[in-house]
Amino acid sequence: MGEAMRQARADLEAAAETARVERDPLAPVLAGLSSSLGAMVALQARMEASREPLDAKARAEMTRQLVQACRADFVRLAAGQSRRLAVVSGVGAAVLLLATLGGGYLWGRSKEAAEVRAASGVIRAALSEGSTSAQAWADAIRRNDLVGLLARCEGRSVWADPTGRRACAVPLWLDEAPPPVAPTGPRS
Repeated sequence: MGEAMRQARADLEAAAETARVERDPLAPVLAGLSSSLGAMVALQARMEASREPLDAKARAEMTRQLVQACRADFVRLAAGQSRRLAVVSGVGAAVLLLATLGGGYLWGRSKEAAEVRAASGVIRAALSEGSTSAQAWADAIRRNDLVGLLARCEGRSVWADPTGRRACAVPLWLDEAPPPVAPTGPRS
């Protein structure tokens, strides 16, 4: 490493000299860096000269301490990364969940609106025959639970005509439903 620093100092001295010749305003800065690097090279040489050689046991202990310090830093950094990753993953999952819920809500809402528009068209066509037709449909709807009746369309109550259209036999109430009967017997 000392040789590399000496070469770097020589390169800085050459650059400073070129800068002086070209009247570059950075010439004093390059000269100052060269001097500082020279001082560091000298200091390193003195430190290496005064340093006691390490025996195998001292080198092993120094290596063990270095590994222990690196391991502690690694564990600290990994724990921070793990927490950060958990937070980012949690936020990402929450955003994905909200986007999915929002998309599902919008899809369901648009599908429901489309079904209402389609049903409105059918109802408008059925009611186009005048007030008598409208009153008959209103009475049929009021007297019958259409959704409940259609739920009973299964098994033998369903048949098909030669074109493949299906039909269902369910009671269509023409009169008002009787009022519910109160339960008889003792109350507990």
